[in-house]
Amino acid sequence: MLVAGAVVGLLLGELTHDISFLSWLSFGGKFGISPNAPMTLELAAFRLTFGVELNLTVAVVLCMGIAALLYRRFVK
Repeated sequence: MLVAGAVVGLLLGELTHDISFLSWLSFGGKFGISPNAPMTLELAAFRLTFGVELNLTVAVVLCMGIAALLYRRFVK
């Protein structure tokens, strides 16, 4: 449910980005290890590459909160 809320929030934030009175929904930032500059652990036999990025916006946080409330209400 939380992943679905995050996806809906991301879509909502992208759709309202250019609407002046709803543009605040797309306010946020990216956190983490960027896929463009990942962290690499290189050993003799193999190489591990890590990259995780979180894109948090107001819409994502709101939709994840709504999804959590709906989950608690309907799934007991």
